[in-house]
Amino acid sequence: MWLPFFFRSLTYESTIMRHFTRTLLLTLSILLSTTAIDAREPSMWRTLHRLALQQRQGNVVPLAEGHTRLRFGISLTPEKSAGAGTIKISQITADGSRKPLKLSGIIERDNFWYSVDESSFVDIPSQKVSIDIVKGIESKLVTLDFDLTNSRNQELVIPVNLERFSHLAKQKMISGNTHVHIMRKTYRQATDYLQLVPESDDLRLVWVSHLRRIPDEREYITNQFTPSSLHAISTDKVTLGFGEEHRHNFGIGGEGWGHVMLLDIPELVRPVSIGPGIMRSGSDGRPVQKGILAARGSGGTVIWCHNDFGLEDIANWTLGFIHAQNIFDGGSVGSYDATFYRYLNVGMQVPFSTGTDWFIYDYSRAYVPVRGRVTSNKWLAALRKGETFITNGPVLSFTANQKSIGSTIQLASGSNTVQVNATGKGRTDFKGLELVHNGHVVATVDTQSTDGYFVAEMDTTVDLSEPGWLAVRVPVDNNKNIYDRLIFGHTSPIYFQQNGQSIFDPDVALDLMAEMQQARDKAASTGQFDDDAARNSVIGVYDRAIERMEELIESGGK
Repeated sequence: MWLPFFFRSLTYESTIMRHFTRTLLLTLSILLSTTAIDAREPSMWRTLHRLALQQRQGNVVPLAEGHTRLRFGISLTPEKSAGAGTIKISQITADGSRKPLKLSGIIERDNFWYSVDESSFVDIPSQKVSIDIVKGIESKLVTLDFDLTNSRNQELVIPVNLERFSHLAKQKMISGNTHVHIMRKTYRQATDYLQLVPESDDLRLVWVSHLRRIPDEREYITNQFTPSSLHAISTDKVTLGFGEEHRHNFGIGGEGWGHVMLLDIPELVRPVSIGPGIMRSGSDGRPVQKGILAARGSGGTVIWCHNDFGLEDIANWTLGFIHAQNIFDGGSVGSYDATFYRYLNVGMQVPFSTGTDWFIYDYSRAYVPVRGRVTSNKWLAALRKGETFITNGPVLSFTANQKSIGSTIQLASGSNTVQVNATGKGRTDFKGLELVHNGHVVATVDTQSTDGYFVAEMDTTVDLSEPGWLAVRVPVDNNKNIYDRLIFGHTSPIYFQQNGQSIFDPDVALDLMAEMQQARDKAASTGQFDDDAARNSVIGVYDRAIERMEELIESGGK
């Protein structure tokens, strides 16, 4: 692929730059002296950030002798204007091999990838290089080779129009990361990160959440963000929502009551973190369930974090207090079988969700349908309905009898033939698709390579004679994406009822009840409680859930 590029001499009009700087400082002085800057006033925050961005773009940074300055204008069809993307630059050695370069001055990602936009630049020694460029998970990879040995002390501007193999946003499928924090950055650096990195990954919504841990929280810069300040720094390409990671641990990272994301809450649910294991003081006498109920009462969305990490997870799912389940958000704790499939097999409806926890180190995201203007509220409403698929690579679609993800289909008596259609597309080979029925793989299809990406298409039928669920996933044992993360992808289910009855497996229910009893015993023996009332507040969570599961077993799930 031939792409135009432009060289220009690296000389600057210092007089103009000095005039710009004086104008900028004067403008800032006027704003600061005549306006009460309030985090609740989005226009003021946007004005200040725009001026700061202009200052960054105009900064005079000397170019070292023998180096070339690279800038990028990355667009993803059908967008016309340049935006953000991710790049990897490698030295082409004498034997023709590629050696990735560690770059400076731009936002570093994993595996030698970097986020850039039209205001970014990188200076590298003038040599033969190979540049890989992508944006998000729906673009083909572009690789450009350049010999920079004849462009010393010059600037190279590289406009790149990336080609899509998928356009989920056009289909009103919108991406979101439900679990992000940032630490060890300044407020300005965190702001730049939250505006640039999601855009470079083609990620539409990000929930930035408050959390506490003494003394580490001194470095948690995102704790300084509020709902209004996040709204203020949102852009037309990235919407930033507010949340809280409400949690309890025994020790710094030991398993305790568990962690939950409380999203789109009007204010923090306090205490944010519970117990001496995290806060160095107090007791363990408050279940996370209290925070869950407070968030629900204020209209918030509740997502259980880190898959099966935490003692209260089964109890709160059993009592119907959780809206969605996160997996692969900050690790690979547990499996689909440990949580999702078991909950689903006792009649629960379990929307799949995901995120990245600290920073955005992977493409981990959930997609949901959103009609009209994209808002946090609309996105979370679709998540709660279970209209989701999660992925860090392949884009998925799935219907059963032409019904979409999250639907409930009523089965007639006897055998029912269900038509299943599913598609997966990905830049990296994701090894195919698997159709999962009640936790068991019942059909598979392999990927095929086509025109710079991989595709898998499933067109099959299954016979169902009793309640259950179907979902589509990529194989668990998979390849890695560009960020060196194991590829995953899974749809939320389509549910099947018969005579209004959902699936209910009594053996699974008995196992879940036994685990809740074990969790109860551990909570009672390990927790530090100030009095019997505090102890009973925690133990009561398990007692109520065990009683509810006993009722379900006795009634066959009704």
